[in-house]
Amino acid sequence: MGGAVQPPTPQHEDHMVMDGPAEPLSPRTAPAQTSSLQHQSQPQRSASPRISPAVPSPSDFGNLDPNTVAEALEIARDSPDGARDPVVSGILESALTQLWERVTSQPESYVMSMGEFAVFNFYQHRFVGNKLAVAARRRFWDNTHA
Repeated sequence: MGGAVQPPTPQHEDHMVMDGPAEPLSPRTAPAQTSSLQHQSQPQRSASPRISPAVPSPSDFGNLDPNTVAEALEIARDSPDGARDPVVSGILESALTQLWERVTSQPESYVMSMGEFAVFNFYQHRFVGNKLAVAARRRFWDNTHA
């Protein structure tokens, strides 16, 4: 299959449908669930130190705990199997859907946060050639200050 995957849009939400995570995602994932997320993937993690992206603010992902999103992103990056884990992919897909809805609702003005951009960047292959995504990426970098 050679074509680029279409980004999630209201008319293409069926591309984002999954069979469902192994356990239901709940608003503000409880610390016990976060710990189980850590323990599931720890044997696959790299031993080398790495710099983590900034922790997203609480409003970045609506009903998802921003620390859970950041942790899921770290697991997905650190392990080839991490992104295939149904819990990890469910969290990241939900976060991506929420941020893409914000981008499409404010196509000329929405600026992603650091946490949102980290998720967006992880899925950048889905947005190849998408002018709205290119503009959103440009706005992020134009509004990022060192």
